[in-house]
Amino acid sequence: MKKLGLTLLLWLGLGGFAQAQTQCVVPANAAGTAVVSAALEGSHVLKASPGCLLSVYMTIDNTTAGYLMVFNSTTVPSDGAVTPIECIYLSADPGSIGLNFAPQPPVWYSTGISVAFSSTGCFTKTVSAHAFFHALVQ
Repeated sequence: MKKLGLTLLLWLGLGGFAQAQTQCVVPANAAGTAVVSAALEGSHVLKASPGCLLSVYMTIDNTTAGYLMVFNSTTVPSDGAVTPIECIYLSADPGSIGLNFAPQPPVWYSTGISVAFSSTGCFTKTVSAHAFFHALVQ
């Protein structure tokens, strides 16, 4: 009986997880909407409403090392203490860093999607306007 109860709990729990993921099901022929920086910047709102992040990359101008931060927010949080959903380090060498959730599943953001380039750690944001962002959202 304990085994059956545990099996049901796991099944129900995984069923809830699968339902949450259906919010981001993207048809194979849908590429998403591209969001691209117009100039070097320190942050960008990718989507000001709930949606899916299919991919995002950042290229820096090789003057400052820092972090690509992704937030579940309709705005970019102010400098200071933050809690990003994603945080990836990029050295000052010329280069790019990114996340790609293709072919599936993309990541669901319940509020909105914003990104920033920070010259400090993952939990302290200090925006640095040395980045080019490119993302696909839906």
